[in-house]
Amino acid sequence: MDWFSALTISHIIGTVLGVGGATFAEINILRALKDGKISSDESYLMHGVYSTIRLGFFILLISGFGFLVFFRLNGMEAELFEPKLWAKMTIIGFLGLNAMLLQIRVIPLMWGSAISITSWYAALVIGSLHDIPYSYFTILAIYVVAVTISFAILMRIHRSMIKHSK
Repeated sequence: MDWFSALTISHIIGTVLGVGGATFAEINILRALKDGKISSDESYLMHGVYSTIRLGFFILLISGFGFLVFFRLNGMEAELFEPKLWAKMTIIGFLGLNAMLLQIRVIPLMWGSAISITSWYAALVIGSLHDIPYSYFTILAIYVVAVTISFAILMRIHRSMIKHSK
């Protein structure tokens, strides 16, 4: 197997773990908060889910760095100037910052959830599309709108679940 294929497979695995873990985490957070508290069983389950997300993030970072080195060493420097690459790297940076802010409880849970789920799916979509005819700033503007919509949807689901549980 060549290096590009190994990097691609690693990148896909990291993304799958992150997207799957983030999706599972959001479903379980909403269910756990239905009664207003997180039980020890729910906490234990979430610990495993967050470990999976962290593993996916780590694999994504390592393989992403590997792509940067690969492009540079193989005369593919033009790839390093693609708006798609920089938008994806920025979104992954937001994802890491969001995780740290959630960990130290500086950001509200629902905003952190919206940023997390949107960032993982944005990384999946951006990475899957070969040609994105948008500038860096347009991609990030779409991302910000998507985070806001995700927050509104999560809040609506959360409020709906609380009303139905009473």
